[in-house]
Amino acid sequence: MMKRILFLIAVIFASPVVGEPSPARIENWREGTALPRTLPDARSVVLNNQIYVMNGVGSQSFFELYDVAADGWRPLTPLPVNLKHFALAAGGGRIYLSGGKGAGGKGADGAGDVWIYAPDAALWIRRAKLPTPRAGHVSVVADGKLFLLGGISDAAGKVQIYDISTGIWDTISAAPPETMPVAVAHSNAVLWGDEIVLVGGVTADGHDAAIVQAFNIKTNRWRRLANLPQAASGVGVAVINDALHVLGGYAQSAQNVLDTHFSFVKNKWRKQISLPHGIHQMATSTTHTKGKSQIVLIGGALGGGFYAVFTASDRVSIYEPTSR
Repeated sequence: MMKRILFLIAVIFASPVVGEPSPARIENWREGTALPRTLPDARSVVLNNQIYVMNGVGSQSFFELYDVAADGWRPLTPLPVNLKHFALAAGGGRIYLSGGKGAGGKGADGAGDVWIYAPDAALWIRRAKLPTPRAGHVSVVADGKLFLLGGISDAAGKVQIYDISTGIWDTISAAPPETMPVAVAHSNAVLWGDEIVLVGGVTADGHDAAIVQAFNIKTNRWRRLANLPQAASGVGVAVINDALHVLGGYAQSAQNVLDTHFSFVKNKWRKQISLPHGIHQMATSTTHTKGKSQIVLIGGALGGGFYAVFTASDRVSIYEPTSR
C-alpha cells in the first residue's frame, strides 16, 4: 500500500521535473526495442559493437546484451553481488566493474573490488582489491590499463591505475596539473584520443558542475576544456565523428531534467537537435552499423531527485547524425 501511495504522489507532482516523451519522431532520432525492465540508473559498455547494460543502483541485478543491428535483447550472467554506484569499462574482450557500494543484502561483500566479466565464458571473476574504496566514479580501459577517476573516496582527486597484465596498482598524485582540477562524483567520461574527458558531475559541496576536465593517459596530466553551457550531473557522453557529444542530464539548480544535446567542436559548444525527451542517469554508448555511427541512450530517469525511481525509463533512443 505504501509503495502505491508514493507512486501516486510522484505522478501528481512529477510534472515540474519530468521531461515527457514526445510521441512524434524527432529528426536524427529513432526508437529501438525497449529494455525488458525499467532502469532509473543504467550503465553500459560496448564490445564487438554490442552493448552490455547493467543496473547502476538498487538491489535487483540486471545484466543484458543489446544487439543494435538486430535490435534485440539477450540476458547474461548477473553479477554475483548487489552493488550500486560502481563504474564499468571494457577493453581486450573483457568487461571491468570497479568499486561501488553495497545495494542491500550481501552486496557489500563485493564493494571495493574489481570484477571481470568474460563474455566467452559467461563468468564474473573477482580479480583485485582497490587500493582505496571508491564509488560514484568513472573508469576507462586504455593501453592495457584500467583508469579510475573521480567519485566519492579519500582518493577522489587522484587517478588510480590498474595494470591488467601484472595486477599492479599505481596512484597518480602530484602537484597540479597532475591533480584533478575539480573532484567530482556522478560524472560521465569517454576516451577521446589520448585523453579521458570527464563531463559535469557533483562537487564535494553537493552542487552540480559545469566543468569539463581531461586526463592525458600518456603524460598523466590534467587540463580543462570550455565549461558546459549548463551545469549538470548524470549526463550522457559520447564521441562520434571526432566530436564530443553531451546529452541530457539533471540541473539541480533549476530542478530540471534536461533534453539538451551539445557537441564540442574546435573548442566551442554547439547546440544540436534536442533529445526525444528529458533524461539523466542513462547508459550511453557509441556503435557502428552499416557504415554509420550511432549514439545509443538506454534507460535512465525522466524525473529528478525523489522522483527518479518512480520515473525510470525502459526506452532505447538511437541518434544518427545527418550526413553532410
